[in-house]
Amino acid sequence: MSELVFRAAEPADLDRTVELMGLGFPVAHKFSRGFLQWQYYDNPAGPPLGCNIDDGARLVGHLMGIPLNVRRRGQPVTVTLIMNVATHPDFRGRGLFLELVRRVAEMSAARGHAGVVGVANAQTIRAYETRLSFQNVAGLEAHVEFLPQRTDMARALATADFAHRWTDDTLGWRLKNPANPLKIVAETADSLIVEGASSLPFVRARGAIPREGLTARGHGLAVGPGVVLGLTPAGTSRRRLALPIPERLRPSPLRMIWLNHDRPGDRLDPDRILFSFLDFDAF
Repeated sequence: MSELVFRAAEPADLDRTVELMGLGFPVAHKFSRGFLQWQYYDNPAGPPLGCNIDDGARLVGHLMGIPLNVRRRGQPVTVTLIMNVATHPDFRGRGLFLELVRRVAEMSAARGHAGVVGVANAQTIRAYETRLSFQNVAGLEAHVEFLPQRTDMARALATADFAHRWTDDTLGWRLKNPANPLKIVAETADSLIVEGASSLPFVRARGAIPREGLTARGHGLAVGPGVVLGLTPAGTSRRRLALPIPERLRPSPLRMIWLNHDRPGDRLDPDRILFSFLDFDAF
C-alpha cells in the first residue's frame, strides 16, 4: 500500500471523484461529472476549496466546500459550506474523515472566510461536535404542506443570526442544478417560492427565499403537497395545512453545524436561523 497523500482538490480529479462518491453513496444517482462541475466550479460565489487523499493512483478520500455569502447577525460575510464528504470503503475507520474536515476548515480560515457551515447526519454529528468542535446548532425541521407556509421575510432577516444573501447570479446558478432543476413557482410580497423534485413520491421539495435585492419573479401558484426542510427564526412563519414528518420516518435526521473561525466559542442562536434545502442542496 502506498503512503497516503493529502492535497488540494483540483478540476482534473472530477472523474475519480464521481467514482469515489459512487462507492460511498451507491444509491445516490446525482453524482456525475456535470453535477460536480456545476456544484463546485460554476458557483458564482467563488472557487471551491477542498481536500483529496490519494493512495497511489486511487482517490480514497474527498471533501469539498464551496463559498456561501451570508448575513451573520446582520453583517455580510462569506463562509464555507461543506458539500460532499466520502472515504473509500477500504479506508474507513482510520480517521480520514476527521482529517479531511480539519484541513478544509484550515483552508477556509486561510482564505478569510468567517466560518464553516454544513449539515450532518446521524452518523457524523457526534464527530463534528465532540472531535471537531463544531456547534450542533439545531435539527432541521421537516414537514409536508398543502399550502405554502407564510413567512415574514423582513422580520426573519432582521432577527436572523444566519441567513443566505441571495443574488440574481447565485439564484440563477442554484436553479440550474443538472441533477434536479428547480423552478420559481410563485411569489409573495417579500418571498420567492422555489420547487424541485424531492425524495418522496408525488411530493415536491419546496423552499422560500427573500425577494430582497432580486429581480427574478415567480408567476403562478404553489399547489399540491410540498416537503419543507430547514429552519426559520422563531415567530416569523406560520404553517398552513401542514403535517410534521416524525424523525423516525426521515431517511436520516439532519442537523445544522457551525464553526466560527474568528471566535471558536461563538454560538448561533438556533431560534434565529433562516436556512432551507436551497442553501445546502438536500435533494
